Amino acid sequence: MKEFIICFTENKWYSLDISNDEFIEDHEISFRNKYYTFQVSDFIRELKSRMFKINPEIINLESFDKQFSQKGKDLFDFKKWHILKALRREEIIDSHYQITDLKDFLLEIKDLINKLKENSDAEHYRFNNIELKINEIIHKTSFEGIKIDRNILDTKCFNIHKAIYELKNEFQFLHNIFQPEYSETQSHYLKNKNYKILVSIENTIGLLRKSDVICEKFHKLNRLIKDLKTLMMLKSRLGGIDLVNPYFVGFGSITSRIIIKEPSLQNLRKENRDVIVPNAGKELFYIDYSQFEASILAHCSSDSILLNLINSTDVYADIVNKIYDKEVDEDSRKEAKILFYRYLYGDTFENNPKFKKKVDTYFNKFSKLSKFKDDLIRISIEKGYVETKFGNIRKLDLNNGNIWILSHLIQSKASYIFKKAIIDTYQNVKKARLLIPLHDGALYEIDTKESVNIKSQIINIFKETFQKECSLLTNVQAKEQNFYSK
Repeated sequence: MKEFIICFTENKWYSLDISNDEFIEDHEISFRNKYYTFQVSDFIRELKSRMFKINPEIINLESFDKQFSQKGKDLFDFKKWHILKALRREEIIDSHYQITDLKDFLLEIKDLINKLKENSDAEHYRFNNIELKINEIIHKTSFEGIKIDRNILDTKCFNIHKAIYELKNEFQFLHNIFQPEYSETQSHYLKNKNYKILVSIENTIGLLRKSDVICEKFHKLNRLIKDLKTLMMLKSRLGGIDLVNPYFVGFGSITSRIIIKEPSLQNLRKENRDVIVPNAGKELFYIDYSQFEASILAHCSSDSILLNLINSTDVYADIVNKIYDKEVDEDSRKEAKILFYRYLYGDTFENNPKFKKKVDTYFNKFSKLSKFKDDLIRISIEKGYVETKFGNIRKLDLNNGNIWILSHLIQSKASYIFKKAIIDTYQNVKKARLLIPLHDGALYEIDTKESVNIKSQIINIFKETFQKECSLLTNVQAKEQNFYSK
């Protein structure tokens, strides 16, 4: 198999043969080759236009860079990745570099690939055994497309436009907050309330939405705007009248989550997901892990109290009872889940002393978990990185507090388990097609005639994969959930 770096410009595909640096104008694409590119969507559209039946092996340079660079800076905001930024970061080009010679540019990219490959053996193992297989699956989905209902899409766009207008008026007239959609406005509000920023402004807003009415409105506005952008991109008809060919990044975040960037189907709220429909003779099946990250944390820490809660009852229900002193229902359980994530992200709840005392009292009972967290932070700081079992190492920025050390470890393991389950399903359940991977769940399109059997197979694979990676868990939950709003 030959390896090429390939890019499209001036209505041609140009390539560089990695083995001998041969520069090829108007490259003849072959499914037998391996291609590195930062233009994955364009490349897949080219394959469709040429009526390819088998996709070649495609390496997304964005995904490759995010995995092998092992750095968090600039990677939280995955939308801002650019090949030139990556080349500058690794000091392959300087800030004055301009693309004047295409062969020279592709040679610079080759240097980037080689430099990134010099990183740990664990990343090579993960790349070859996990990421390449995930690439095959997501690029196949992108090539085949996802069906959408145009009539529903048009109605959704109109209604969301109206909802955004009404909510912005509410901010202005009831709360004296102007331009609430701006990140700067939301950041100013959080700082005035002395809230700790957890990962990002948007993430912090989401985690605070159950305890702060303004954050709840910011969160709603953010979700509406995201949904509208996604739906408007669906209207662009890049995949044809009834199909969309989304752009996947297999290693899309620093914790290796699969990200769908264009359009962002993963972020659609449940009430807007019904634009996604199955093909004839098919139906949609959504499988979801329960207590996913909490269960991983219980296994990794070997905390017997937390393990008992996970294995016998429900840790989120326990939080509702012990901290919020409420009846357990869907809303209160969501509130407890958010609290758990805030703890995982390093929130210290300093702005609310009475609530902080209740939270500290609750989590301090997990003595082994507390020791595990303290030891992990200490060892990671000594080494200068957070180490996971199968790659996904992240180097620390020692000037940045590193409150995310625990969350990186748990979320990285979650991504690994989830990807393993997706790969095993792909290899063993031939009549199931992955459409949308979410954080702890996946939407499949399956044959209607064999749906009962196919669902059972997928559920078993998801459970067995989780159980194999977290052997201390005795009550792994993976089951069918409602993908649309109830």
